[in-house]
Formats: sequence, C-alpha cells, structure tokens
Amino acid sequence: MAFQDRELACRDCGGGFVFTAGEQEFYQSKGLTNDPVRCPSCRATRKMMRPEDREETPHYGVAVSWGGRTPRQLHVAHCFQCGQATEVPFVPRGDRPVYCSNCYNDVRSKQEAQAAAEAEAMASRLSHRAEGPALEGSAEERERVALPDL
Repeated sequence: MAFQDRELACRDCGGGFVFTAGEQEFYQSKGLTNDPVRCPSCRATRKMMRPEDREETPHYGVAVSWGGRTPRQLHVAHCFQCGQATEVPFVPRGDRPVYCSNCYNDVRSKQEAQAAAEAEAMASRLSHRAEGPALEGSAEERERVALPDL
C-alpha cells in the first residue's frame, strides 16, 4: 500500500502539520491504527511537562506518587513489642501487631531462623526415611517377597 503525505490539525495549538508517508509506514509497522493528534512541537512540549501539570493526570488519592514527588502519608502507631511510638505507611487496624523498625527486624530474623530450623529438621527426617531398613537377600528374592505369584 502506497502512503501519501496528509495534512492534519493539531489538537492543542490548532495548527496544521504533515503526517508523512514515512511516519504512516512506521505507525503501521508498530500496529498503531490512529493518526497522531498533536504536531511534533506540541508532542515535544507535552513530553517535557511533569505529569501533575497535565490536564489528564489521574488522581487516585493521597498515596499517588509520580517518581517520589508526592510524599507518603504516614500514620502514628505504638510498637507492639517495645511500646515506642513509630510511623507506618498504613492505617493500623488493631487486629495485627505493629512493630518499629528495630523490633520488626528482630521478629523477622527470629522467624527466618525458625523457618530454616524447620526446613533442616524436615530434610533430616526425609533423609532418615530414604535410608530405611535394608532388605536382605538378592534382588530376585526381594521381588518374590514383594510380588507373590497369583
């Protein structure tokens, strides 16, 4: 299919710009079905704008962060273990304990150590089962004992 240059109107500035045959081929090769709606200068200006300066910026609440520009909302809570006041990035509900960073690290290291010990004990039990009692006699004798004749 032969493409021809087309004149389009810019959505932002209202000026006309040429949608060249080469650009049309590129759009088709990328699977893009819609024509561009902004001229190259308005596209470049839009790319340079910060997301919160755009009209179409989504607003999902106070926790939205565009590259860290929006500060996180922190909530005050008391540590379950030491009672010290701490700030957390979620609303404490009261049904689960909240820890300060030092106590959390202690609790987590204890949980990891316990999980490692349980895994080691399970591996030990499995290795003892695999060894099991050795059967005496040749392979043919063991087969006769295991599978009786019908």
